[in-house]
Amino acid sequence: MKIILAITILIGLGVLAVVLYGRERLWERLGGPADIGRYDFAEAKRNATPNDALACTAGTCTAPDLTIPDTAGPPATVVKRLSERLATIEAHVRRVDDRSDPGYARFVVYTPLLRFPDTIDVEVRERAGGSSDIRAYSRSKLGRSDFGTNKKRLAQLFDVR
Repeated sequence: MKIILAITILIGLGVLAVVLYGRERLWERLGGPADIGRYDFAEAKRNATPNDALACTAGTCTAPDLTIPDTAGPPATVVKRLSERLATIEAHVRRVDDRSDPGYARFVVYTPLLRFPDTIDVEVRERAGGSSDIRAYSRSKLGRSDFGTNKKRLAQLFDVR
């Protein structure tokens, strides 16, 4: 009984230490910066582990997890709309790119409970006729599996199944 109590106290102190130190800071301390950096859609190299998701307008990438419907508007407008939508569906999101490319945005999203960092890249290119092609890649920095979180996030962002 004393061993169980001691273990419970140690776990409680550990959880308290993590909360006081900060979950996001803890992951950065253990795994490096939360922002993984810009994804190269031209190279299209996917994670070797099942903790990523790719969403694209039809015909713009190979083997997407989700197909995004055609989107009206120029790239800067589409990126702005997607940034605003992501902020409404994710409580802990931060835009981290330098905003020099109006058709590109990169975000770090933290999971609600443990604040695991995921990076989302969105690239929008104008197409003739006023519509835009979109490619989005969401990937986890930590772990080997995300239990479908990245795919669900992109499905919600683009309102697709």
